[in-house]
Amino acid sequence: MKPRKSKDIKNVLMGKGFLLNPEKHHHQFFYLYINGKKQHIHTYFSHGIKEYGDSLMSQLKKQLKFKDVKKAEDFFDCPLSFEDYVKMLRDEGEL
Repeated sequence: MKPRKSKDIKNVLMGKGFLLNPEKHHHQFFYLYINGKKQHIHTYFSHGIKEYGDSLMSQLKKQLKFKDVKKAEDFFDCPLSFEDYVKMLRDEGEL
């Protein structure tokens, strides 16, 4: 996956149903919410990392339950909507 700035990733997450839970120590935890209900799908960010390279993007892809790199790229580039993401998670048995 292509490198991305952590602030850009956070903005995409916030725009697609993820909310920042209270910070825990040196991390920011983002959980997916659907109809106001917190889901088990989450990811976290360390404060010091400004850009996510290929390795961290690969980990993020797994945490967000993407099996396909193309769909993950679409999620971050915005062609994949919140509704499409939720449908994908349901179709794959994650929700």
